[in-house]
Amino acid sequence: MSEEQENPQENQPINLNKSETPAGNTGNTGFATPPPFQQAPPFGQFGGGMGHQNLPNATAALVLGIIAIPACCFYGIFGLIFGIIAWILGAGDMKKYELNPTFYTESSYKNAKAGKICGMIATILSLVFIVLVILVIMGAITHPAAYDEFFKGIH
Repeated sequence: MSEEQENPQENQPINLNKSETPAGNTGNTGFATPPPFQQAPPFGQFGGGMGHQNLPNATAALVLGIIAIPACCFYGIFGLIFGIIAWILGAGDMKKYELNPTFYTESSYKNAKAGKICGMIATILSLVFIVLVILVIMGAITHPAAYDEFFKGIH
């Protein structure tokens, strides 16, 4: 009797040096595909791969900063609110990146920085707009005749 007849396939030890593969397998790994729990995530998923993560508030800071600039036109209140929030979120994420730059992606750092800058611009524009509105209201209250003449000249 030969060795294969004495020991059925189930009971034989695996010879890793053999070049032949069992039926249904495509490589020397022993599995056609790795089990789902051993598969690596696709490249770019979960923050860009290689252990890098996106900063948690970078996208929110950027979106709020961009929204805050046109929101300055609504009496400055919405621009001021969105601008301050974007400024704070962007500055916080920039500090997190500076403490551990190898842990976060550079693109999320750039988003946080852009959000912070947009928030700063929107906050300053909103404050200027609010001051102008207050000056116009105070001028209308203190000099109502000049205010009436101004609007008569426009019509």
